[in-house]
Amino acid sequence: MNADQSHPVLKIGKVKEAHGLKGELFILVFAKEASWAKKLKKFYLSPSQALTRFKPSDGTAYTLATLRSIKDGLIIGTKELTDRNASEAVIGLFMYIDEDLFVAQPGERIFLREILGFQVFDQDKSIGAIESFSSNGPQDLLVVRTKAGTVEIPFVEAFIEKLDYATKKLSMNLPEGLLSLTEEE
Repeated sequence: MNADQSHPVLKIGKVKEAHGLKGELFILVFAKEASWAKKLKKFYLSPSQALTRFKPSDGTAYTLATLRSIKDGLIIGTKELTDRNASEAVIGLFMYIDEDLFVAQPGERIFLREILGFQVFDQDKSIGAIESFSSNGPQDLLVVRTKAGTVEIPFVEAFIEKLDYATKKLSMNLPEGLLSLTEEE
């Protein structure tokens, strides 16, 4: 940890309610999926909605004791919260986890945030940089900043030629006309 004792975190959910009598929490997970949960050992609860770095004064750190997935979230038990009264006291707080849980290992599906800022190319023609993400339901969309504005590009395996982490470059082979269609919307 650096000198200010803070480290990068991501907001992933909110304590929706207490669960059971032993201090468990129902965490509403904003992304509706938690593939990172198997690596979770600690997390942070804070009333702040906008933390990007966590320091002790921002909230409270908790050690994971139990975890199980349910629809739209997780049921989490901690070593610190041991009864329902304690868990009811944190209802409404936001849950943050260490950013490094969102780094895919070789062979795992990538986390979109890993390619934020990458330059997108269509058959060697520069399109722009990935500035955020969206979804149309069935697929994730890359929101790419171009010279003319932003476009949304489906992030589907069929379009991906090469993803190069070293050069922060995403090479794609997009269907003819896709970019002109997205620019008209």
